[in-house]
Amino acid sequence: MQDVPSSLPLSPPLPPSLPHDVFTGDADVLASRLSDWRGRIHGRSWLLARPRSTLEVAALMRWASDTGTPVVTQGGNTGLSGAATPDESGRSIILSLERMNAIRFVDPVGNTVVAEAGCVLAHLQGTAAGAGRLFPVSLGSEGSCTVGGIVATNAGGINVVRYGMTRDLVLGLEYVTAAGEVVEGPRRLRKDNVGYDLRHLIVGSEGTLAVVTAAAFRLVARPRHRHSALCGLASPALALNLLHAVQERVGDGLIAFELMCAGEMDLIRLRFPDLRVPIEPASRWYVFLEAGSNEPGLSDDLTQALADALDRGLVDDAVMAQSGAQAEALWHLRFAVSEANRSAGPAVPFDISVATDDLPSLLHAIETELAARVPLVRVVFVGHAADGNMHVTALLNQVPPENREAATDAVRAIVYQAVTARHGSISAEHGIGRTGRRAFEVYAQPTERALMRRIKQAFDPAGILNPGVLF
Repeated sequence: MQDVPSSLPLSPPLPPSLPHDVFTGDADVLASRLSDWRGRIHGRSWLLARPRSTLEVAALMRWASDTGTPVVTQGGNTGLSGAATPDESGRSIILSLERMNAIRFVDPVGNTVVAEAGCVLAHLQGTAAGAGRLFPVSLGSEGSCTVGGIVATNAGGINVVRYGMTRDLVLGLEYVTAAGEVVEGPRRLRKDNVGYDLRHLIVGSEGTLAVVTAAAFRLVARPRHRHSALCGLASPALALNLLHAVQERVGDGLIAFELMCAGEMDLIRLRFPDLRVPIEPASRWYVFLEAGSNEPGLSDDLTQALADALDRGLVDDAVMAQSGAQAEALWHLRFAVSEANRSAGPAVPFDISVATDDLPSLLHAIETELAARVPLVRVVFVGHAADGNMHVTALLNQVPPENREAATDAVRAIVYQAVTARHGSISAEHGIGRTGRRAFEVYAQPTERALMRRIKQAFDPAGILNPGVLF
C-alpha cells in the first residue's frame, strides 16, 4: 500500500488481522471514489478497503470502532444524493463491497434469491431470468449499481406501480454493525414475526446504521407477454386520465407508466442525436408505458385502450412497439435521462413525491412559480407518474454564475413549499444523502427526526457510519 498523503489527517495503524491487499491508499485508485456520479459532491479519503467476506467486513468495523475511524460504504457509486461520497475532512475510509459479488442461492420454487452486496443489479436480474423468474427492480444505472446500494437507498425505478420498491422485495438481510457484530443471514422467510423487524430500518438507511453484506429477495413470475408503448399528449392531467383508462383495460398488468416533458426529451435528443422519437410532431408531454401478463389477449387490450384514448382526445399520438428491439429502443429514451441531465450544465435536481392525483397541480405550481420568480431558470420533469414520484431538474445555465447561489435557494424554496403544501415527500427514492440534509432538517417532522436520531444512536453510538449523511 502506498503511503498516506501528507495532506490528510494522521491515520491509525491498519488492523493486522486483515490481508494486506484488502487496503490501498493509491491516489489514482481513490480518485474515482471521491465524487458522486453527477460530479457535484467531492470529498477526501486516505484509504480504500475491499474485503472479500462478511468476516473481513466485521474485522474492519471492529478496527474502525476501536480507532474511531469513520467508514463510508460504497457500491456502484451511482447514487444521486451524495450518500456514498466521503466528506471533506479526509478522516473517513471508503468501504467497497465490490469483491463480495456472488449470487449465493437461487430457488425458483420458493421464488427467492440471495445475493451479496457487491453484486451488480443487472447480474442479479440476469440470474433471475436464467431461473425463469424476474427480479423487477429496474433503473437506468442497473448495469453498475449494486445490491447493497439498492438496499441502502430503497431503490425504486420504473416498475414500482406493479412490484413495489426494493423494500417490498427484501426478505432478509445479513449485515455488520458499527461495532463489528455480524447479524447472520439472510433468511429467506416470507413470515418472520420474532420481535422488531430490524430489516426495514436497515433498508433505506443510506449506510448510516449498518453495513449490508448480503440480501435475500423475493422473485416474481416473468410475464410471458410484455408490450410497451409511447404516447404523446398535452398535459399531466391527461396523463392521469390515460393511466386510469389503461388500468381499466389491463388491470394489474400495468408494469410501468412514466411521464416526461418535452424539455426533457429535447435534452435527450441533444445529448443522443442518434436516438429516434417515433412521434411527430413533438408533443408537450410523453408517456412511456409497459404492460405484462401471462394471458395472450394483453396486446389487444392495450391496443384498444390506446385507441379509445385517441378517440377521447386523451393522447395526440401513440406508438406500440412491435418487437423486443423496438421496446428496448423506446425505453432507451427513458433511461437516457440521467446522462442527458448530467450533460446539461449546472442544475438543481429534486426527487419528490405526492399523492398521484396531486401530481398535475404540483407540476403546474412549480412551473408557474419558477417562471414568475426566477425566469432565467428552465425546469424539466420526468418521473414515475403512477407512483406520484417526479424528478424535477432546474437548469441554471442561463443564470449568471454570480447569481446561481441565490437562484438555487429560490428554486429549492419553491419546489419544497409546493411539495409540503400537498403533504408530499422531499425524497421519494434517491434518499437524503448529503445534498438533501438541509431540506431534511427544515421539512421533516421534528418528532420523526428526533426518533430517527435515537435509532442512529442505538445502532451507531460513536457516529462512525457515514457521518454527515442524514444528520
